[in-house]
Amino acid sequence: MRLSLLSIAIGALASVPAYAVPTTVNYNVDFSSPTQSFWGPGKSASNFGINKLLLGNTTFGLRFQTGASTGTVKSNYNSKILVDYDDVAQAGPVNLALGFQGDSNGGHFDTILGAFVKVTAYFPVLGAFTVTNPNYSLQTSRTYTPSPPDSVSDSDSFTPASTAIGPSVPLVGSAQAGIDYDIVQNSTHTVSGLNGIARATHQGNGQVRSAPFSLGATDSVLLDLDSPGLWDVELTSLSLNNLFSTDFDLAAVPFAQYTLGGGCGDPGTDSDNGFFCGGDGRLDTTLASLDLFSNTPFALAMQSSNALSSFQITVVPEPAIFNLMGLGLLGVGVVAWRRKTP
Repeated sequence: MRLSLLSIAIGALASVPAYAVPTTVNYNVDFSSPTQSFWGPGKSASNFGINKLLLGNTTFGLRFQTGASTGTVKSNYNSKILVDYDDVAQAGPVNLALGFQGDSNGGHFDTILGAFVKVTAYFPVLGAFTVTNPNYSLQTSRTYTPSPPDSVSDSDSFTPASTAIGPSVPLVGSAQAGIDYDIVQNSTHTVSGLNGIARATHQGNGQVRSAPFSLGATDSVLLDLDSPGLWDVELTSLSLNNLFSTDFDLAAVPFAQYTLGGGCGDPGTDSDNGFFCGGDGRLDTTLASLDLFSNTPFALAMQSSNALSSFQITVVPEPAIFNLMGLGLLGVGVVAWRRKTP
């Protein structure tokens, strides 16, 4: 009798969560965006480029025009979420330790731009003609291993070869124009973290407990599982905090020159003009970088394609209840022991 009651009392005083087993589950969480416009909300290819005189005027000058036919971006961000927990816990706050693990080379973004450039030169008497009218494309791309917070960038440029071109008519005059220019695209994709909600549902009474989390490298969530029984726990409402930005810059070195008549010499000066020279001129400059387009950073429509299964935690009453039971049994045992003792 003494041993039996004492054993029960000691067992009741023991902490039930001592039977808990540390457990880890991991989930594949892969985010991707569809191919979408990189101009940003409310913007389109019509917002890109410039149409302006770089030199002079429409009598003697150089006009630069550029525009885009398309501009798209897509991205993916593949990773795992690790959850560490005890499969048995006492009623009250229960901790879930969360960890993030990026897949090797699981992060990627790329952009594609299709555009045109048109340069028109204007000359006295000789009129206007097109210097260059090429189509071009730019592509920025970056592959990396996710580890938020991330901020990754890439650049691409379009640098056509410049050739001085223009008409030359004996006794009438000549014209030449050319331009060296670079169009540079800079793109950046920033991921600050992965957000979600840890949600627990009691299998018996249907109670729901939830808590938000924002996962960088590590995080933890406390769920108030205050009712004994079996709880189903899941990670829901997963979203990726991200921003995408891109900008285009132009650097240009244009020139234009002409002669009218004959014997004009250097178009850059009148001092060597002959009797039959009706006039000449030259314009050139080095332009500082011009902003062709810069979008307001916006979130790509990153969606997760993974359905995450739930896991279970068994919740037992608080130890105080068992301590009272244990003390009561221990008292009964002591009384019985005294009665038996001679």
